[in-house]
Amino acid sequence: MNYFIQDLNVFYATIYGGILIGILFDINRSLKNNFKFISKLSFVFDVLFWLIITVIIFIVVNTVSKFQLRYYHFIALAVGFILYYNTISKFILKFNNMVINFIKSLIKKIILTSVAILENLYYVIVYAIHFLFDMIFYIPNIIFKIKKNTSRRPLVKKKMKKGV
Repeated sequence: MNYFIQDLNVFYATIYGGILIGILFDINRSLKNNFKFISKLSFVFDVLFWLIITVIIFIVVNTVSKFQLRYYHFIALAVGFILYYNTISKFILKFNNMVINFIKSLIKKIILTSVAILENLYYVIVYAIHFLFDMIFYIPNIIFKIKKNTSRRPLVKKKMKKGV
């Protein structure tokens, strides 16, 4: 096979690696824009991002040319990233933001619904226990008081008039 064509195929494959780096860059940007705790821990997430990018570069270079690192690998990575960033980055960023906002609203609705169900379940359990205690303690107590009061009172006999 012609070495130029082989190097050209490696160049194009490495461009795809640059595009993948661009996609991960937009994911990182959209996470920082949508979550405050990530923007506060920006340094940690930037280091994590660059570690992931380094692993991706090593995987791409190993897959494409068995670690025969050439200067055009870096050029192809840069070309792939620039192509991605200048063409579809804004659409991918909007899509990422929509997905993140959808997931955030879905999680919020799930949590609110769960809290409402648990609150209603709490009242059902509390009222059932209250009713059970009423049945156990108050009703027999009322019955005993009624029996006690009826047995204490002597029957009052009416006196009849004599001489009628």
